[in-house]
Amino acid sequence: MLMKKILYVLGHPVTMVNLSLVGFLLVIQIVHTKAHLTLEADVHGHAYRVLKKNPKLATSSCYELGMTSK
Repeated sequence: MLMKKILYVLGHPVTMVNLSLVGFLLVIQIVHTKAHLTLEADVHGHAYRVLKKNPKLATSSCYELGMTSK
């Protein structure tokens, strides 16, 4: 009886929507955190803003940003 009620609640459309939303947000957070940890991308644009403000900090690795000093 208890198992039947649990399955009924878990199978309810509102529960499914909530679980899907939480799962989607969890995937976004994992991808976002991985990008921060591996520095694959300037996630929030911090480096771009710093380099734009102070172009002397730009090195050859910043070439992709178009921020090389000449």
